[in-house]
Amino acid sequence: MRRTRGDPAARAPAPPRTAQEALERARHHARTAAAEAVTALHAVLDAAALARDGSPAEAHVLLGPAARLLIQLARDLESEANSHAESLLVAVARAVDDEVARWEQSARDDTDARAVLRAFLGLRELLWEVGVRDPSSDTGSDGTHRPGQRTRSAPRVQRVSVEG
Repeated sequence: MRRTRGDPAARAPAPPRTAQEALERARHHARTAAAEAVTALHAVLDAAALARDGSPAEAHVLLGPAARLLIQLARDLESEANSHAESLLVAVARAVDDEVARWEQSARDDTDARAVLRAFLGLRELLWEVGVRDPSSDTGSDGTHRPGQRTRSAPRVQRVSVEG
C-alpha cells in the first residue's frame, strides 16, 4: 500500500524500538492529553461563571483561585519539566476534594452551583484516571469513597443454582 503526502500515517513517527521508548511516548501523550483536559475544565469554569454573573472565572471571587490553578497546572503539564508537576497534582487533588465538599453544600439549593460542582467532579475523575491520588487519604474530603476504590464485601460475580 502506497502512502500519499496527505496521509496521516505518512507523517507518523517511526515505531518505537524499545519498551522504554514506547512508555516515554505514552507518558508524553498522556501529559499532553491531561493538559488539554485541564484547559477544557477551565473553559467549563469560565462558562459557569459567565452564565452566573457575566464575568470570566478569573474575575470571580470563588472561582478565581481555581481558574488560576488550572491555568498553571495546564502549563506545568505541557512542559517537560517534571520536578514540581507531581507534587502540584497531588495538591490540586486535595484542593479539588475540598472544593467538591464545599460546592456540594451549595448545589443542594442552587442549580448554577450544580454546574460548578459537576466541573469539579469531572476534574477529580480526570485526576483519578491519570493516576493522581492523595497518598494521605483513602476517602474524599466528605468521607465518601473516591472513584475507583473497591468497597465490595462480596465477589462481583456470584454463582447461583438455577432449577428448571
